[in-house]
Amino acid sequence: MRQPRSDVARNRRLLVEAAIEAVREHGWDVALDTVARRAGVGNATLYRHFPTRDDLYEAAFAEVGERLDVVLARYADVDDGRRALHEVITAVYSTAPLAPGMKDPTREWLDTSPSLRRIVAEVTATLDRLLQLAQSQGSVRTDVDLDDLELLLHSLRPIIVASGGVAPQMWRRHLTLLLDALRPGAASALPDRPGDAEQRLRVLRAVRSG
Repeated sequence: MRQPRSDVARNRRLLVEAAIEAVREHGWDVALDTVARRAGVGNATLYRHFPTRDDLYEAAFAEVGERLDVVLARYADVDDGRRALHEVITAVYSTAPLAPGMKDPTREWLDTSPSLRRIVAEVTATLDRLLQLAQSQGSVRTDVDLDDLELLLHSLRPIIVASGGVAPQMWRRHLTLLLDALRPGAASALPDRPGDAEQRLRVLRAVRSG
């Protein structure tokens, strides 16, 4: 199999990196000529590599997935589940591109993007494993589950996107507050969980698309 010429591979890499940064700054509707300019190439080069926006974003999701693989690999075996949970959430939100007004990518691309589906599956599995570990160690209350955690984490997204150009680190304070709510020490009893699993999934999807 022939390897791509170095300049071709370089241009493709620059376009993918430019797409990630342009999306982080402008959101998913960023003009593609903005991506090309940021990468230092012409529009024709962009379209040779990525004929459609979906093609470009699939490559960007794949790159973000590779970056997250490096992060998640650090937490394959940990001693402190709660600390690892905090660190993984911080790393995921620091790695995934988020911009003012940006909607969750799963709303539009989850059904069509294998790379995005892999990201969601691997991050979800890691969060679930660390949550259960922290609960077994007594550092997280046992009456919460992955659904609760995911909904709480989605409540951070508006803070991240609103503060990005003003106070980019603000959300880290609120993440700490959020995770403190999971400590067992001063926990109030939770109301019974309403609905069934399918209804909870519908709520989570609605939150993601909001």
